[in-house]
Amino acid sequence: MDARDGAIHTHTALAAHHPAAGRITLHPSPGTTSDIALAHDLLAALGRPPVLAGCFPSGRQPAWEAAAAWIHVMPAVWLAVLRACRHSL
Repeated sequence: MDARDGAIHTHTALAAHHPAAGRITLHPSPGTTSDIALAHDLLAALGRPPVLAGCFPSGRQPAWEAAAAWIHVMPAVWLAVLRACRHSL
């Protein structure tokens, strides 16, 4: 936990979540280390189904294809990702 990160920041970001207004707050599933799980969490934050049917180009994950498509067609202007870590492993 970041000593400077308090519950008020989380509550404020969650309260600001309003996809139709272009404000998306992504709250990743606790303990998840999979990038596919993160894509499913993003789809859920966008209010879109995580289970996808259809064909996708080889090597691309359907969940990320869908998440990228929805981000581009929605009026997303603000994206907050809770519990994000920017250090490399």
